[in-house]
Amino acid sequence: MSITPGTDVPSLPIDLPAPGGLAEAQVCGRACVWCAVVLDNTTAIDLGAREIDAHGSVTRWFPRSCGPCGRARFRDAFTAHRSECPVCSTKLPWCTTGKRLFGAFLRADRPEAPR
Repeated sequence: MSITPGTDVPSLPIDLPAPGGLAEAQVCGRACVWCAVVLDNTTAIDLGAREIDAHGSVTRWFPRSCGPCGRARFRDAFTAHRSECPVCSTKLPWCTTGKRLFGAFLRADRPEAPR
């Protein structure tokens, strides 16, 4: 499931682990990229297909996360963004990136919300 329809998660400033150091299940999206817990389609947060260089060829990998890991990473990314963004650090409404990070953080650990 995606965070929200139309949300471009790959453009959000979230650090992902390098796919070369992950297990096959994590690279394929069957397990959380951070904690390796097994995921299903009702609990997984789709972080968007990513392109990587694999031995000179461009290929895609499909990272997903569990709710708790996604929530922690979105919170940390929002906090970092807010401290550096001149719009988000001083006033409301936040910039587009700030709004998207905060929205992703709120929805990440709520199974009833659209992901």
